[in-house]
Parts: sequence; C-alpha cells; structure tokens
Amino acid sequence: MKRLIIAGAVALSAAAVAVPAVIMSAAPAGASSAAAGTQFAADRATMGAASDVFDQAFQAWEKSGAPTSQTSSFVSVYVAAIVAEDHKLLDQSWPAGTMADIDAVVQNDAAVEGAVSALPSQTSASLSGWFTSFDQGAATAVADANIVRRDLGLPLASTS
Repeated sequence: MKRLIIAGAVALSAAAVAVPAVIMSAAPAGASSAAAGTQFAADRATMGAASDVFDQAFQAWEKSGAPTSQTSSFVSVYVAAIVAEDHKLLDQSWPAGTMADIDAVVQNDAAVEGAVSALPSQTSASLSGWFTSFDQGAATAVADANIVRRDLGLPLASTS
C-alpha cells in the first residue's frame, strides 16, 4: 500500500513542480501566455511543496502504526493548501483558451482533496480503496495540469 500512496503523491508533486519531461512543439507563446505560464508554474510549485509535506507526514504516520484517525492534522493542512491554491488559480486572469483547462485542474484537485479528506475515517480494510481513489485523482490532476502547461507553452510534467 505504501507504494501506491507514494506513487500518487509523487505524481501530484511532479505535476505541481513542473519536472520537464516532454516539450510540446507549439506556436510561440505571446507575452500574456508567457506571464500566465510563469504564474501557473509558480502556483503548481507551491502545490508541489504542499504535496511533498503531505507525503512526508503520511510516510511518518504509516511507519508509526497509528490509526488513520491520527492523520487528521496533516490531512487538514494539505486540504487547506489545495483549497488555497485552487482559489488562487480561479482568482487570476488566464488567456481565454486556458480557462476551461484551469477549471478542469481545479475540479480534479477537488477529487484529490476529497480523497485526502476521507483518510482519517478509513479503516484498515478500506485503505486499499482509499489508495485507489487518491491515485486516480492524482493521475487525473497531473494530466489536466499538463493540458494547461501545453496551453501556456510550458514543458510537461513527468510522473516517472
């Protein structure tokens, strides 16, 4: 199970911190797209840092053998970070062709937020399903963030 959470958290972190993997060839971005790209990369780097903190706390909790109810402190910190970053994304100006993709990023961040929020109420028997939900949300968030990256002429994030 540990590999699943680490894979999901790493995937979300990779999307957030913009690890270059593939550069899409597209028409050169205009000045507004360049500024938007810089801002999006900074926003996702902040999300990546929050994801890294969550991953470290999760690993420490997992090693402790404590019940899932004891995850609520680091879960609430991560959920608050996701909400804050998504509000920031929604409050900024983006090139017109990017808005729907920004909305998709925020929607899929909400899926990750929902999975993370559910962690403290999980039982040992339900953790497998929780990992699946978290990993699916994280993978979709990576994919959607990469669509925005493509829109803004940024390198795509790698999940490997």
